[in-house]
Amino acid sequence: MTSHLAAGSPILAVPRVPRARASRARAPLPARAKTGRVGDDAPSAIPPNASVLVIGASGRTGREVVRECLSRGISVRAGTRDGAFDVAASLGEDVVAASVVPWTTPRVVPVLADVTRPETIARAIATAEDETIKTPSPPTLVVFAATAPARGDPDAVDRRGLAAVANACVAANVPRLVVVSGAGVTPKNRDSPAYRFLNAFGGRMDAKASGETRVVDAFRESREAFEAFEARKREKNQTKNANDACADQYTQYPSYTIVRPSGLTDAPRRGVACLATNRGDVAAGFVGRADVAACVVACGFDARCAFASFEVYDRGTAVPAATLSVAEILSDPNAARVAAVLTGQAARESAWFGAVFDASGAARRKRDAAAKDAARFERAGFASWGEMFAGIERDAFLV
Repeated sequence: MTSHLAAGSPILAVPRVPRARASRARAPLPARAKTGRVGDDAPSAIPPNASVLVIGASGRTGREVVRECLSRGISVRAGTRDGAFDVAASLGEDVVAASVVPWTTPRVVPVLADVTRPETIARAIATAEDETIKTPSPPTLVVFAATAPARGDPDAVDRRGLAAVANACVAANVPRLVVVSGAGVTPKNRDSPAYRFLNAFGGRMDAKASGETRVVDAFRESREAFEAFEARKREKNQTKNANDACADQYTQYPSYTIVRPSGLTDAPRRGVACLATNRGDVAAGFVGRADVAACVVACGFDARCAFASFEVYDRGTAVPAATLSVAEILSDPNAARVAAVLTGQAARESAWFGAVFDASGAARRKRDAAAKDAARFERAGFASWGEMFAGIERDAFLV
């Protein structure tokens, strides 16, 4: 059955077709990760009647976020540029039971959410587009999974559009905004081959980096109020667990989380036990969109991820973001080999090149230092999302 629904229609998830992953000289996954065991993937502290607005729901990552929400029984507003959501093409018919609950509002409601038109974002947050469906409050979580298409305008989407979403979330007191960004986007990695290559497409990386900065700025007052609240608690010797405080702090202080995946693939979900995290934008690796979606939904309901940014990738696939090459962002092995030759990476990493052009070993030492930096804050071997998020640190509070 094929159907195309406009706003207010119930939704239904295509079986994912795994894409070939790159075969490259990286550390092999530990035996535990190779099992593909999902482990304790259930996110904790999901509020009753939680709802999620997914901006960019028709994209490949956005669709997985919608799918993940449905698997958790969470209602979704599927935000798209035209306010429509193609059920069969986007999700397939195998989740129709999860998307429709008899005698209730459909679990998935398409809404108009065009980030280049800020007024549509405010409306999508305030209420459902279908006039027959009234939502009394903003969503519990907003996920920004949009990005400019190859021939689009990154500045309009990834910078100004993201800033508009962040401002709308703060204005509406949305408890959490989770941004799906990308590894290697911060200015410290501007000299990497991958940054320069991707930035050639309309300044894509510059726009993403600036968009992240806009998000932090938008939530600055909320973070100041939150940290003042925490200081008062410490003075009173209240030692409540961070995530236990979710219920009474979550709605008072709107917050953000920036998740930086890279090397996105359509591989089947592997689970939290197969993932690794990092911080400081020092590492990048491959990861499936399904695992990114699970991480996004889980961290969006975890108080320990408030005001934090982190990288996530498949365990054992990390490479330094500072020296990230074009070949290392391609998940297709053949394309990666071609890119390595065309960009000169294969030659630069050969023994003869080092002997002739790097006799002092300066380039090799730079690569080794970047690799050491990338491994410094990596964490892996998680049994649950709670274990993963227990080690997440807040972003530095820049004055």
